[in-house]
Amino acid sequence: MSAIGQMRHRLVHETPVEMPDGAGGVTRSFLAVDALWGAIETSASPTEIADRPGAVLTHTVTLRAPATVQPGDRLRLGARHFLVDAVSDPEGRGRRLVCDCREEAP
Repeated sequence: MSAIGQMRHRLVHETPVEMPDGAGGVTRSFLAVDALWGAIETSASPTEIADRPGAVLTHTVTLRAPATVQPGDRLRLGARHFLVDAVSDPEGRGRRLVCDCREEAP
């Protein structure tokens, strides 16, 4: 996916913030950092779930760079949340970032 016209989704880049909860633990929330244009491709990988055939949906999100997206961050598209597992710059030129993501269930 290389055409700029395919990057038609306006995604909100969110980074995790942890705050003490007063009981010795932390509460994690996400803080919006910026808005980015990107393209989303969905694919399914066959797997076994509880000894039965199934599939896991993964998403490849291509973003216009420069962006500061890192693994552990989240991309939001409306009510959908994509957790970023890996980030790469396939061309090494800083023009595009490719993020491997999995969608969080609401």
